[in-house]
Amino acid sequence: MQLIGVDAGGTFTDTVVATGAGELAVGKALSTPGAFEEGIIASLEDAAGRLGIGLDQLLAETDLLAHGTTVGLNALLTGTGAPVGLLTTAGFESTLAIAKANKIVGLSETDLERPTRWDKPPLLVPRRLTRGVDERIDARGEILRDLDEEQAAACIAELGDAGVGSIAVALLWSVANPAHEQRLAELVRRILPDVHLSVSSELVARIGEYERTSTVVVDAYVGPLVSSYLQDLDAELRRRGFRGLLVLMRMGGGVMPVELARQMPVHTLHSGPVGGVAGAARIGAQLGHHHIITTDVGGTSFDVGLVIDGDVLYSSRPMIERQALAIPVVDVTSIGTGGGSIAWIDDALGTLRVGPASAGARPGPACYGRGGLEPTVTDAAVVLGYLDRLGRELELDAAAAARAVRTRVAEPLGLDLHAAADGIVQVACEQMRDLIRRTTVQRGHDPADFTLYAFGGAGPQYAGRYAADLGVPEVVIPLLAAELSAFGAVASDVRVSVEQDIAPGDLHASLARLREVLDRVEAQARAQLAGGADDPGGGLLGGTGAHAVVGRTIGLRFYRQIHRIDVPVPPGPLDEATADALLATFTGRYERIVGEGTARAGTPIEVVSVGVQVAIGVPLVVPASRAEHAGAPVRWRRAWFAGTPARCAVYDWEDLGAGQCIVGPAFVESTQTTVVVHPGQRASTDGVGNLRIAWS
Repeated sequence: MQLIGVDAGGTFTDTVVATGAGELAVGKALSTPGAFEEGIIASLEDAAGRLGIGLDQLLAETDLLAHGTTVGLNALLTGTGAPVGLLTTAGFESTLAIAKANKIVGLSETDLERPTRWDKPPLLVPRRLTRGVDERIDARGEILRDLDEEQAAACIAELGDAGVGSIAVALLWSVANPAHEQRLAELVRRILPDVHLSVSSELVARIGEYERTSTVVVDAYVGPLVSSYLQDLDAELRRRGFRGLLVLMRMGGGVMPVELARQMPVHTLHSGPVGGVAGAARIGAQLGHHHIITTDVGGTSFDVGLVIDGDVLYSSRPMIERQALAIPVVDVTSIGTGGGSIAWIDDALGTLRVGPASAGARPGPACYGRGGLEPTVTDAAVVLGYLDRLGRELELDAAAAARAVRTRVAEPLGLDLHAAADGIVQVACEQMRDLIRRTTVQRGHDPADFTLYAFGGAGPQYAGRYAADLGVPEVVIPLLAAELSAFGAVASDVRVSVEQDIAPGDLHASLARLREVLDRVEAQARAQLAGGADDPGGGLLGGTGAHAVVGRTIGLRFYRQIHRIDVPVPPGPLDEATADALLATFTGRYERIVGEGTARAGTPIEVVSVGVQVAIGVPLVVPASRAEHAGAPVRWRRAWFAGTPARCAVYDWEDLGAGQCIVGPAFVESTQTTVVVHPGQRASTDGVGNLRIAWS
């Protein structure tokens, strides 16, 4: 089986190909914002060329293509989503506007210190496009007032006349009884057949009307753009010979069929960064690393995630751009610090700042020679001698980089060129280090208990510097570091997850009800997976019933607490003995999170939700083993460390043998990235070519 993973980032689009013969190939191209499919095709062509074949042959032989995208996220960040109309229960039209009175959750550290910046999240649906429909269902699912279909139809028609591109439906107690939402959906499809439709009972059956409504509105906001993009991409790939299954990375982990992603695009918002975390977790399992800090440095951002006990960490309060979400989201924290981040002088303070503005892919850093004039972190690295080409192929314009750093930073601050460049890198690395500390120490985790994984196109250039003072024992730079998000997509199971909140109750007394709900939710998950199996190329999902792995969970919490803990339900009957085991597991997990002794005996525990995950595994992608030999430097170059120039060896990553040790200062280059080994550090290779940096 041949697999392809593609990640379209803000600056570069990366491709990983795992052929049926066990060969790995990578491709890279500049991203093309506004027409991302062009960058994807270019990246695929690059990978095909490295295999010595044409793009048509590569696609024709591919069974599965997994894609991580930021199209929906970009629409949310730039405010370019579709005009959305919201249908909700009459009397609750202000749910989004009230926003639980929240004015600070999701604000940056800087804005939290400025009360004048405190404000509620921006409304994606203006009040003029919100309609309350006449209906009422209570928390037990009892219909108190029938849906007024005539009034509802009039509301839908009004929204259509207002020019909405999407309709979001979120009624008050559809979690307990979805009948009215289902009927509203039928009316929308009849009256406005061309609009994108997002229905809360189909997308996120969770208690909490604010988070549920917000999730449905975000889905509707990005829906038309994401759906159109995926349809065009799928058509273009098939026009060029692709006959396999196209799947999208989910920000809750795993990948989902393209048809399901078009129906539920909110799941794709943060799919690129999540792919990197998934890839690091997969490699960590192979290397025996169960606690991992994942750090991804791209052209525009720095993303940090955690893997604890081998499992990726999920956000307890998911939020993107201050929009609350009620779906599972892998916890990835980001700042605008990447290779393309622009260095600038804060005139008010007279200090050097880096980011969040980025040179992006167009024009890119000054050293790319594409018209960029602003100094970036990458330009500073070129001035310091850390880079002289992008990978081994794109020669960088050192004179342009020096000119940008000198005129925009060195001269205004009265510094020499190399001191200014070192300052830019230092500021960027301090920002990266600070985010890692906030993600670990401020959450009660000691970095010394973790291995730090550094990836992304620019990650290997700065990892040795930002990790040095964190206390981590070592840094792992995967062989596919520059393409790890693409690798994570192709190494992830095809997966569908469905969750259902239920009225809180005692676990033992709720067993019969739980068995019924679990069976119904599992059937829904299987139907979603099979519904996306428009698989022209060969039945990867055709055997959903025979080959799928089903995982079941129940959400438990102590009585009157807010947050729940999801506990896996073991295979077999859900009986009294299983219930006792689930309660014991919950208590153990609670004390591991909150502290030993905090789970007081005798405190009532209630079940509040169920979840089912149906997954189909894909073949494991493993790089070929390397023989033991010592690769020699391919060249030497001059670089500055702590203000002192040094003559540094440059190694070809592909030529390094298993167990080889390189003492810094030195550089290791691949076709996609450059690893900087700082003075006082040593880098050693493992059996498949991953680099592991430790301190001498």
